[in-house]
Amino acid sequence: MDYFSYIESVNTYFVDLTQTYSDEISLAFVATLLVLFGDKINSFVRRRVIKWFLLIRIFIFVLLCAVGYGVITVTIHPLVHVGFLRIPRDYSFMIVVISFIILGVLAERKKIM
Repeated sequence: MDYFSYIESVNTYFVDLTQTYSDEISLAFVATLLVLFGDKINSFVRRRVIKWFLLIRIFIFVLLCAVGYGVITVTIHPLVHVGFLRIPRDYSFMIVVISFIILGVLAERKKIM
């Protein structure tokens, strides 16, 4: 087995894993995006309701966290999943790895970890 065919078989293995678990990968991608940008969403809502009565603000915050983020996840997850599946098969593993590296760089810039 020469070097090229070995690299190709390794790539095929990881591509198969990426295609098999694309639903979970896309959900992890959306969850990571929400962790990265959740503070922006919270501050946007906070600026809109800061002058409202305390119990209403608490209720809105609970709705945002319990319902809002759930709706965002359920809405965006299928779109990301279809996007990952539209990537040419030979490049899917590489694109998934690069996209998570980009998310890691964004997290590092925001000092999340």
